[in-house]
Amino acid sequence: MTTAVIERTSTSTKSTVTRAYAYAIDPTPEQAKLLRSHVGGSRFAYNALLGLVKDNWDENRAKKESGVEVVEDDWVDTGHFGLNNLWSEHRDELAPWWSENGASTYNDAAQRLSKAFANWRKGRAKFPTFKKRGQGGSVRFTNQAVRLFDSHHVRIARIGEVKTYESTRKLFRHLERGTGKIVAATVSERAGKWQMSFTVEVTRQVPVTRAPERIIGVDVGITSLYTGATADGEHVLDVANPRHFVKAEKRLVHAQRIASRRQGPKPGAAPSNRWLKANGRVQKIHTATRNARKNLIHETTTRLAKNYDVIVIEDLHVADMVKNRSLAKHISDAAWAEFARQLEYKTKWYGSSVVKVDQFYPSSKTCSQCGTVKATLSLDERTYHCGTCGLTLGRDHNAAINLARQGLPGTDSGTGRGGEVSPAQQSLAATAHPTKRQPNRHQKSTV
Repeated sequence: MTTAVIERTSTSTKSTVTRAYAYAIDPTPEQAKLLRSHVGGSRFAYNALLGLVKDNWDENRAKKESGVEVVEDDWVDTGHFGLNNLWSEHRDELAPWWSENGASTYNDAAQRLSKAFANWRKGRAKFPTFKKRGQGGSVRFTNQAVRLFDSHHVRIARIGEVKTYESTRKLFRHLERGTGKIVAATVSERAGKWQMSFTVEVTRQVPVTRAPERIIGVDVGITSLYTGATADGEHVLDVANPRHFVKAEKRLVHAQRIASRRQGPKPGAAPSNRWLKANGRVQKIHTATRNARKNLIHETTTRLAKNYDVIVIEDLHVADMVKNRSLAKHISDAAWAEFARQLEYKTKWYGSSVVKVDQFYPSSKTCSQCGTVKATLSLDERTYHCGTCGLTLGRDHNAAINLARQGLPGTDSGTGRGGEVSPAQQSLAATAHPTKRQPNRHQKSTV
């Protein structure tokens, strides 16, 4: 989340933050047809540009192998503007129908492909691949092509006024007051349902970071999704894991089995209407599961960011943890990374802060009363028993207390990997705000 400070007072900071507003929309059949045309046009332009780039690279490599000199100008520019110019040169021969859609359609394709090449060069993603035609898709419109007509209608260039299922008054008031500006809007379809997501620059009063008076440690898990405690041991947060995907899995398997028996999409053959309906039921289950999961995370993170000054969590490397075959499904369903992501930007809105403790800090193994660290603690031990002081406490509650104490001023987090020793006698590997380290893939998680 990028924030540009405009004006500062003693209690708050007037800043411009980038926010997203998503609304379900209800296009007419004719409007839905036009939207699908824009989505398909963006996908076609993306694939066409990718094909032109690959052809150019193959041609230049062949020249090099044959001894012909290849200068820098011979290579296609894969930047946003370079791809836009490439599309303008070839659009008449590749897509004679291109004028049926707005200019934002093809600008979106160039922008996405440019970003895909940038991510590939930086090692964040694989080489771009061609997009397949199927159910759903999305297209991004620039701010000039989209505006709110009123609190219940969105006007899109070439589409018209599209009705929203819910009121957009919160965004509409920002635009009326001049405290909000639409940067872009993305229209997407999933399982026959349409949604519009606005990227908006909003000027708002952001509180100055509060003094660390109310500190909470939050331990994430699978049995109990979020367990929170203060540094003095008070148990203040307990969110059970609803296991959204596991509960929907039986219905999902049944729906997928039915869809697998229908005539799905194949090269040169369109899917049958029965497959479209069956696949729609599959996507409906996925959508409901995803929405329920995100709603719970939003409710919890907003509550924490508003009510506490410092929230202490573990800096878990979820990408490595999901390699555990036994727990991968449950870890993915818990969405710990999304929980941390939302906390990071919401704490900036409300003046609180997030402290990430090193992933190797033994929050579950350490006794919150005497500080003794257990040598081992299996995942099925849900109650912590200390052999030194006799403390008996819930495993997650004990871990949350230890995390909360890492948020106290001047506290360091140690790795504490072995032995029945006091943390004070261990070497401190990182502070409460540790720098990112390369994960040890052979180290077992203590969550």
